[in-house]
Formats: sequence, C-alpha cells, structure tokens
Amino acid sequence: MITFTSTPERVAVGVGAGVDSGEVIVRAAWAGGRTVIRELSGVQPWRPRIVSRPGRVAIVALVSTRASLIAGDDVHLSVSVGPGAVLELVELGATLAHDARSGPPATIQTSLTVEPGGALIWCGEPLIAASGCDALRTTAAEVGFGGRLLLGDTVVLGRARERPGGISARTRIVCDGVPLIDETLDTRDLDTLGSAVVMGGRRLLRSLMLAGVLDDDPPEGSLRAHGPGMLWRSFEPAESDLAGVAARWRALVLGDTAGAEVA
Repeated sequence: MITFTSTPERVAVGVGAGVDSGEVIVRAAWAGGRTVIRELSGVQPWRPRIVSRPGRVAIVALVSTRASLIAGDDVHLSVSVGPGAVLELVELGATLAHDARSGPPATIQTSLTVEPGGALIWCGEPLIAASGCDALRTTAAEVGFGGRLLLGDTVVLGRARERPGGISARTRIVCDGVPLIDETLDTRDLDTLGSAVVMGGRRLLRSLMLAGVLDDDPPEGSLRAHGPGMLWRSFEPAESDLAGVAARWRALVLGDTAGAEVA
C-alpha cells in the first residue's frame, strides 16, 4: 500500500499562473542522515506528493490533477537533488497529449539538476501522442561530478487504431560538463518517422538513460554514451524487458550491486 504525506521539512503549495499553465518544483537535500524534501510546490498539471518512506531514498509522486496536455498548456517542472541526497520520482498515470482546444502548441519544459554525489531516478509513465495533438517537450538534465541519474521515457504513437499527432520531444543530458545524450523525436513528418532509421512502422519507443555510472555487463539493446553514461532502447511492447533493465540500472545508481564502474 502506498501512502502519502504532506509534511516535509517545508512544503510550499502554489497555483500555477492560470488554467493553462503550471510550475512544479521538487527539491531534495541530505540532512540528518536521510534525504529530506526541502520544497514541493505546484498543483497543475501534477501535484507532487511525498510517499511516506523515510530513509536514504526519498520518493515523490507526481499526481495528475487535470487532463493534459491540451493546446496552450505551458508546463514547467524543476527537480533538484543536493549532494548526497537520493530522490526517486514516480508517476501514477500516463500523459496524454490531446487534440483539444485551438491555440499554440502545448509545452512541457523539464529541468533536472543532480549535484555532485546526488542521485535521481525517474522512470516516467508513457507520453501518448493522440491524433491531432500539437506538443513540444524538452527535458534537460545536468549531473555533477559523482552524481548519478536514471531517466526512463516511453513514447506511444497514437491511441488504438489512430495515427499519431505532432510531438517534438527533446532530451539532453550533460554529466560533469560532458554532453552524453542530445536527441529529438519529432512525429510531425510521418514519412521520416516511419522509415527504417527511426520507428520503422512501430508505435512504441521505450528508452532508459543512465548517467554517472556504467554497466560492465550491459543488457541487449544498450549503447555506451561518449562519456560516463549508457542508453537502452526497445521498440517492443513487453514491459518486462523495461522493468528488468530499469531494476538493474536502479541498483547501479543506488550503489546496491558490485557490477558497476562509477565515473
């Protein structure tokens, strides 16, 4: 059973700048021999809630509070982890980019900062590109020396029996000043999207990105980055493969296995 609490050392809960925008902030630090949440703020489109599991790892859930993404949405998510702290983010449901309401594209800008010696784990729920949607998502991660990051991402091209709408999803990870991953998936050009060098007609893309630590026995489908990081990718629908790799790399991030080379 998962229970929630809203009593960190300090919690600031604020409303975004209107129905169509929201800013969500999560800040973790190491204090008193445990990871504490220094700040939680925001209510749209997620309300961050602490999962009551005190200790070395703090767990925060991003709980959806309304339908998203809709044209005109402007969402900012900022997550920071201080030296020595360990934070895990979880989501309780997928994000659906809707074909609803005319206006500018919906945007999600996510900033992740892991300070030296800190660790962040976030294996997010799927982003679904519904037919007719228009959305821009950018995820930028900065990992300091000795920091570690596990970032998971799943993109689904449309709901059942429909073609995907327009999504541009960019992910950039920099570790100790070295760019590890910088890539963009754009679904607007369906011919290129369906080519053999991109999706090849497949409708689901699962990715796991590891920064700050290396796997000395990498699973099938993984690549080593140009620096202290790795990338695993699969087009198959089986969640068991994703869960297996995620569990292994989560242990590496937490330092719970001897099979890692720490950068």
